Amino acid sequence: MDPDQLDPADEGHVLSPDDGDYLRFERHLDQPPPEVWAALTDPERTAVWGFRTSFEPREGGTVTMSDGGAGEVLAWDRPHALEYAWDGYGGRWHLRIAIAELHDGALLTFDHVAPDPNSPDIAAGWHWHLDRLVLHLSGGTPPAVDSDAHFEELQRLYAHAEG
Repeated sequence: MDPDQLDPADEGHVLSPDDGDYLRFERHLDQPPPEVWAALTDPERTAVWGFRTSFEPREGGTVTMSDGGAGEVLAWDRPHALEYAWDGYGGRWHLRIAIAELHDGALLTFDHVAPDPNSPDIAAGWHWHLDRLVLHLSGGTPPAVDSDAHFEELQRLYAHAEG
């Protein structure tokens, strides 16, 4: 992707409330909440845009990542709220996801709580994965790669924003 095509509205921003920092992304999506939910929770679909992730569909259920990481579902309110944490590369990962219905689709709010929400590499990684999710939701097929020129551009964008 050409850096001039990066949409500033898609950038993640660290928010710092009293209970600690977290990295937030918001995406306006054309699909309704149940379709977005399916793309976020069906293991076959999560494998297309991110990491194969399996959920026991309930609060307190288990979550299992394709890299062997495992954890717990902290919130499961289909199709509006999902929160989970797992032990993986770099420590304990924690995500909060909200899906609000809009008249023309859905608003996805994606919060990365841990580890290190201030990391430019984590921001670039989630931005890249969310771009891949948007492509998947629109009927496209993200390339089966761990990195590409778009990811590298996002790394430069977030590293520059930090400096």
